[in-house]
Amino acid sequence: MTKTALLAALLLINSAAQAATLIEVKTPQGQTQVWRDGSMSRMETQNDGYMVVDSVAETMFIVMTKERRVMDMSDLLRSGGNAAGAQGVRVEFKKLGEGPRIAGYPTARYSYTADGTPCGSVAASPQALKDAGLQDTLEMMQRMATRADALMSAFNHRADPCQRAGTQLSQHAGTIGVPMRINDANGRLVSEILRIDKNARLPANAFAIPSGYQVINTGSMLKQLPNMQDMMRQMQQR
Repeated sequence: MTKTALLAALLLINSAAQAATLIEVKTPQGQTQVWRDGSMSRMETQNDGYMVVDSVAETMFIVMTKERRVMDMSDLLRSGGNAAGAQGVRVEFKKLGEGPRIAGYPTARYSYTADGTPCGSVAASPQALKDAGLQDTLEMMQRMATRADALMSAFNHRADPCQRAGTQLSQHAGTIGVPMRINDANGRLVSEILRIDKNARLPANAFAIPSGYQVINTGSMLKQLPNMQDMMRQMQQR
């Protein structure tokens, strides 16, 4: 084993032995677990596979274990800033009062609108934002959300403003806190944080990308599509 490989192995062993932060989230589609350690995050759903994100290096990989494939989304993540000039929806919050304790954290309840359309309610916690160390991750998510919103508005001019606003809620975490529970305009659950464990154990090789998997660079793939670059330029201008 080379010195470089040995050092990488030791780093993996050491990181697996350290405590990390685990965030469990419930949605109508099932339960999601997110492990965080420094700039690294691993997200697992009930589907086969997981996602690994480095908020400092701005890399994102979706690992599909059944297909033995890895989707490299890093180029799309890094280019999120290119869509910063895209016109987003106007999201406004109205404080409704004290909310319930969720995952052990006090919350405040807000109703929110997108371009004047009522979208639902949010129970948010500034304390959870600080305790879970989510600031850098939320900033990265906002860059991704800006990109996603620009794509959504470019390809669907009649996109639901509440659907678009859903990609922007992380932008307001610095003001209202972590969205601990989100309900739509009909009161149906969109998502809820069930638990934040600041002393969780990382899964083995939590942030490793399996060797021998086919790696697909989605940024390069999209650039090869006919007229994609022209469409992206027009989208950014709009």
